[in-house]
Amino acid sequence: MQNRRKTIVVNKKFQYQYSLMVVALAILLVNLSIFARLLLPGQDPFTLTTQSATVIAVVELLLLAGVWYGSLTTSHKIAGPMFVFSRELARVGEGDLTTQIKLRPSDMFQDVAEDINASLSKLHARISSIKGISQQLQDAKDDESGELLSKLHQELSLITTEDS
Repeated sequence: MQNRRKTIVVNKKFQYQYSLMVVALAILLVNLSIFARLLLPGQDPFTLTTQSATVIAVVELLLLAGVWYGSLTTSHKIAGPMFVFSRELARVGEGDLTTQIKLRPSDMFQDVAEDINASLSKLHARISSIKGISQQLQDAKDDESGELLSKLHQELSLITTEDS
């Protein structure tokens, strides 16, 4: 169970807003159905007694607790990957091009993680090539320097560093 979620809430603002919206919708739908049953009795009239009101309140609270927990765990499948993307891209910003984004199989945005990993692999290969040419340039004799500088310039031209 190495992929087990230890923390359900990783982005409080997003997850609580999402869960609150889902719970509010659930409250609205449950209460609308109860009021509709009271106001439009049809063939089988429904009368609200103290006992039935208590049962309805308890069932509604249990339902809302379940909806709240379910919406938090569902929103984690979105917030969790966003947390991983942020953490790993910060590592890239610090210069670590060996990082790879790993998500749980049930998480959303698997395709985005694959695209980012492919881009990081290409960037890693380019930088490795530039490092290799740079090392060869340091070790080279003067007559080989021109050719190596040309290779280095060619590799560097593949990397955009200025807005066009």
